[in-house]
Amino acid sequence: MIAFDTTFLTLMFVPSAKHSVTNAKERVEFLISDIHGTGDRIVIPTPALSEILVKSGQARNDIIQTLTKTPKFLIAPFDIRAALELSLMTDAALRTRDKRSGTSGTWVKVTLDRQIVAISKTTGARAIYSEDNDVRAIARREGLNAYSVEDIKIPEPPQGGFWKTK
Repeated sequence: MIAFDTTFLTLMFVPSAKHSVTNAKERVEFLISDIHGTGDRIVIPTPALSEILVKSGQARNDIIQTLTKTPKFLIAPFDIRAALELSLMTDAALRTRDKRSGTSGTWVKVTLDRQIVAISKTTGARAIYSEDNDVRAIARREGLNAYSVEDIKIPEPPQGGFWKTK
């Protein structure tokens, strides 16, 4: 399993979403197709889901319907296991006397980022896709692979036109 943070959800559901990376929407669509082709699932941590729902207006119901009716997605709550995982992460940071563990956000943001990572980790995700540098740093510290839109490579079409007939 892999997990998606808010930007990836936005690129999935907001047709007009802009991004600084060329072909960002196409990259995310390719990634989703590739993941679904392997039979893998995409974890959607509930804090990330809530972030996209905040400004989605009437599209809220469509987003929730798509994510809950498609078995390829797993909406994962902040449950007891994730709470325990978050507490372990925070305890480890406090022991180093840097409760933010080198991240740059406010304490509330760091806690939310850790929630997203804790949920991803406890659901068995091996990687998280996020545009947030802090989320990626926390994920890597917790043993998850972490990627951004820029890391997604869309394969080039075959050269030489070998599929053409004479």
